[in-house]
Amino acid sequence: MTETLTWVVVFLAIALSLWAIVRENERRGRRTVEEWERDFAAGQGKASQFIRAGALGLESFLIDEKRQAIEHKQDEEQGMMKTGTKGDDRNRTAVASDGKD
Repeated sequence: MTETLTWVVVFLAIALSLWAIVRENERRGRRTVEEWERDFAAGQGKASQFIRAGALGLESFLIDEKRQAIEHKQDEEQGMMKTGTKGDDRNRTAVASDGKD
């Protein structure tokens, strides 16, 4: 019963969304020149603002990843990480079995 009720609610939400889209499209088709100019002035640049905000968000992710990669590389170069290569100094990377340094 609850599963059926859940599907009915989902179906109604989708149907109401489609109905709202159709009504908005009809309203836009019937508007006058003044209404069109008012709507255009009110929404001018909104799409570009959303695109710009999305690009800035994506750029922040990429910059963070780049910064982490640079820090990791610098740590490796300074010898702060065990890389597992033949160039590792055994005394520096070996773990003391008795717990002493």
